[in-house]
Amino acid sequence: MTIGMAAMRPLAVALIGLVLGLVGLVLAAEALAQAQPQGQQQGQGKQAREQPAVAPAQCARLPGGNAPVQRIARLSGQLSINSLRFTYFDKPLADLTSADFDEIEALTATCQGSAGEAIKEIRAFRSKVEEANAARGKTLNWIEKSRIEIGRMKGGAADLERLQELWVEMLSRTEEMLPTDRSPLARDIVLKQEAIYKATELPRQSPVWPPEPNTGQSNTDQPSR
Repeated sequence: MTIGMAAMRPLAVALIGLVLGLVGLVLAAEALAQAQPQGQQQGQGKQAREQPAVAPAQCARLPGGNAPVQRIARLSGQLSINSLRFTYFDKPLADLTSADFDEIEALTATCQGSAGEAIKEIRAFRSKVEEANAARGKTLNWIEKSRIEIGRMKGGAADLERLQELWVEMLSRTEEMLPTDRSPLARDIVLKQEAIYKATELPRQSPVWPPEPNTGQSNTDQPSR
């Protein structure tokens, strides 16, 4: 009997050790299972802190103007240069930059969804506005070159003829510029013509530009038709 109990003692010790080992594994697994969701929550919280929510005031900047975005986005042809006077994102369309449009697209995606019609519409709108601004940019380059040419004129009959030509070309390109674009060039032409007449004995010729109704003033600032 004593010998049998002595033989079973090592076996009992081994069983107890096995049971304790299993209990330890179970406890470790439970602790790991609890730690993983906490770590995920902490990670999500960190991401939320790194990507703060867009304030309602930012979303309110869309549209922030009077431009008919839907109509412009659905145009089959080009947007008229004169329409660049409309405003969007608190700016005239003529002043919107690529950075502005990038911000508009980001806000639209955040505030209205990145997979809906709103983002498609704003991208089509951007394309029309940028195309019109590019066309206006070419005209602005012509205006700048013409003003430089006028500034270099020394006076004479040939310069008067050239001033008349520039005026006619300016009027023919009215649809390619804003009224505010045209005004500086018109003023330069008129002032240079007057300066030439005062400095020479050349006979005055009737200007090619029509006078304002009932005023006799030159039509330098009349909006395009």
